[in-house]
Amino acid sequence: MKITSIKITKTQNNERQLADVSIVIDYSLLIDNIKLLDNGKKMFVAFSSSKRKNSDDTFPDVVPLNSKVRNYIEQEIIAEYQKQNEEVS
Repeated sequence: MKITSIKITKTQNNERQLADVSIVIDYSLLIDNIKLLDNGKKMFVAFSSSKRKNSDDTFPDVVPLNSKVRNYIEQEIIAEYQKQNEEVS
């Protein structure tokens, strides 16, 4: 699995949310509505949640991930965001 495209749209007037992100994996799978957030300590990604509750009253991620895949996606998005910020400076 490889991220083949990352589209970052920076948000304004929001202290915690830095950007909305879409990624394409292996030129064939689009994952949209990813948020790049900063909690003051670190940057991280948040995936959109389902609007329907599970039987245990939780809202599951639309994109189920194991920690290895989640970390890979997060690292790639943060690296691209930082690269774009460097280019602007």
